[in-house]
Order: sequence, then structure tokens, then C-alpha cells
Amino acid sequence: MLLVCSPGAAKCACSGGSGGASYNFLGDSAVDINMDSYDEFARSYTPQSSVQTSLQTTAVETAEVSKLSLDLADSSHVDLALKNVQGEYSGDGSIIRANGTEQVKATGKLTGQKLSINLVTLSGATYNFDLAREGSTVLGDYKEADSLGKNLTGIANGKWTL
Repeated sequence: MLLVCSPGAAKCACSGGSGGASYNFLGDSAVDINMDSYDEFARSYTPQSSVQTSLQTTAVETAEVSKLSLDLADSSHVDLALKNVQGEYSGDGSIIRANGTEQVKATGKLTGQKLSINLVTLSGATYNFDLAREGSTVLGDYKEADSLGKNLTGIANGKWTL
């Protein structure tokens, strides 16, 4: 492949490209560099990438069922099984805390790369998660309001997978 940026760059390399016996082939009508079909050549001989880009929809967004696993700042852990119905998520799971495991109900929504999940435990505690998503990784803030009215905040991180 030949790429020439300027007529000065098109001089013969054998003379150092500086005058003298140099030859400016761009001015020669016998030299025809027809690039009309270059794009066809590039399409035919350029290997296709197997790397997914952020423009491609990942399967977890559109899957009917997915799993969300979160580690919370207070060493609690949340595991959810989520169902997707037209972009709205609902499901159930559990939260494991220092004083035991409790069942939870979840609802949520994905807007762009932001996943908002709300949990309600059987004892009445609520958790509101605002998570940023990149690939299968989720990270963000949460607010907890326990059944006694005590409010806590923290950071949650985890994985959202199939």
C-alpha cells in the first residue's frame, strides 16, 4: 500500500528526496493510483474483531432472568434472582448479615448504565441501591432504613450475571 501526504513526499528515496535526480511521480500521467475500490479491499481483508464494544447490548440487560450479588459496606451480602419484564426488574433473594440471613423482595429498573434496586426484608427494613454498571460489575451507594427507623448509608459493589 502506498500513502503520500504531499507532492514533496513523493520524491524518489534514492536521491534523499531533495531535488537533483528526484522524480515526482504524482505529476506523471502514466502513473495512475486508482483508489476507487480500496474500501472494498479493506472490507474483504480486514479481520473482524471478536471484542465486544460498549455499543453492543450485553445479554444480562435483556435476559429474562439474571443474578445480582452485592457486598455491602457493613459486611452484609445480598444475593438476588431478578426477572426482567420490559425493562422492569423484580425478584427475591436473601441478605446475609452478622445476625443472620433474611429473605428479601426486590424491584428495580435499568436506565442507561444506572441500575436502581429497591429491597424490602421480611422484618420491614428497606434498602435503596443506586448502582453504576460496567459490564458485569456494579458499584454504587445504598441507603438502609431498618424497621426501627434507623437510617444507614454505604457503598455496595458486586456482579450482575446470567
